[in-house]
Amino acid sequence: MAKKKFNISSTLSKNKETKLAEKIPLKKTAKDIEIVKEKVEEIHPIVEEVVVAPPKAKVVKAVAPKPKVKIVEEKVKLVRMTIDTPEDMHKRLKIKSIERGISMRDYVLRLIEKELK
Repeated sequence: MAKKKFNISSTLSKNKETKLAEKIPLKKTAKDIEIVKEKVEEIHPIVEEVVVAPPKAKVVKAVAPKPKVKIVEEKVKLVRMTIDTPEDMHKRLKIKSIERGISMRDYVLRLIEKELK
């Protein structure tokens, strides 16, 4: 069933005493682009850092005060895979990935890649 359109003009025509408030123009302020850029750089600094990138990834480096790395990956179609593991195995997997300083996902992907080569 289609929605019925409601419009305030019919209500106002029925009730002559009701009036809408006058429109107030919005105040527009001019922003200095350099100040905005400085504030953004304060909040989001970018620094050069070496990172082990996943296979087929390109590392983009930039210079700024704090470390942050951008990794540009090629577009690859991803497929989700879900597995159930024993709790003990999951804990050991998590510990190994933490020791290597990588995510569990990256650790598992590296193990699979190594086995498939």
